[in-house]
Amino acid sequence: MKLIYWQYFFTPPGGWGNRRSYDFLRYWRAEGHRVWAVAGGTYFPPALVERLRGRRCFRSPEGIAIAFFPAPYHQKQSLPQRVWTLLRFTLWSHRVITRLQRKGYFLIATVPPPFLAFWAALRKVLSGKPFALELYDAWPQVPEALGVIPRPLRLPIRWLSHLSYKQALLVVALSPGIAQAFPALRAYVSYNGTRPDLFRRRKCPPFLPFRLIYAGTLGRVNHVPFLLRLAEALRPYPAIQLWIVGDGAERPRLEKAQPSLPNLHLFPPVPVESLPYLLSEAHIGISTVLPLPILTTNSANKFYDYLAAGLVVGLNYGGWQAELIEKEGCGFSAASPEAFAEQVLFYYGHRQAWRAAAMRARALAERLFDRRKLAQDLIQQLRAALPPDKLPL
Repeated sequence: MKLIYWQYFFTPPGGWGNRRSYDFLRYWRAEGHRVWAVAGGTYFPPALVERLRGRRCFRSPEGIAIAFFPAPYHQKQSLPQRVWTLLRFTLWSHRVITRLQRKGYFLIATVPPPFLAFWAALRKVLSGKPFALELYDAWPQVPEALGVIPRPLRLPIRWLSHLSYKQALLVVALSPGIAQAFPALRAYVSYNGTRPDLFRRRKCPPFLPFRLIYAGTLGRVNHVPFLLRLAEALRPYPAIQLWIVGDGAERPRLEKAQPSLPNLHLFPPVPVESLPYLLSEAHIGISTVLPLPILTTNSANKFYDYLAAGLVVGLNYGGWQAELIEKEGCGFSAASPEAFAEQVLFYYGHRQAWRAAAMRARALAERLFDRRKLAQDLIQQLRAALPPDKLPL
């Protein structure tokens, strides 16, 4: 098949961020498919951008063709700035994708941002070009709950999103919770997933200090105050450390509080290839979000990477992830920092229980969340959805 992955938040080798689409493209190309990525450059490592010297198309070490537009995006930008950045990327992508579709390539668009779905749906209406859609979040429910979308715009944006999603030949939800947020779409669930071959534990963590790790974006939605309160609750236990790896609009809050919290250790974001070494030093992986019901549908890649690295997973929210790890016996959910700290202290004092839960976490990642298997399953879904005379061969 001929396939285009269209994703603004695309992470190439050496970058930090979600690598699902890149991994899928690697697997598909190895199986003989012809693939392209049309990407934003926000998560491109500076060394790669400098090496390209203004070029907008290149091939990855695995031979994946990538076209990218370096439109900067950051959570510190104002809403109009972010919207303009994403619109520029969408308009720039139009020419590239149009050329590739004329050559028989099939488009897989991702949300967020929503403009990609809007454009893909409009092109289908005007030219009949089919497309598939991947939902990384329950959009627009999530930004509505966060108050990002002004109230007068909520109804028209919901209506436009619904119409765009209905135009997709196949809607792929990256978690059961996201699929349940759109019952009328009958979305196919393809987990965000991980790479068990990459995120295998590099070594056994030290007995002491006992480490918790949060590795990911530090934005408003990630509830940084919860992490600070957790560090405060665990301060009486000097042998327990909290490592936070990442960047985002809320990182200055952590940097300001760090001098008064000796158990809090901050690290800059690292490339995906380096993250397994940090995870191997830890015992419990943490994922946090604001206490909003819609956010429990999330499919953050750190959840899967923690499992693959053999960490016990700690969440501050309920939903499908909490139900899964509690059923599998490889993690816990606690809504308050104090209750979370109690769970940490249990594993701190019961190392056999921690070891058994960590082994179950790794087994779960291998069984359900291997991206190689997820990529193969998605190809089968695309072939089943496309009429035989429309297969992009």
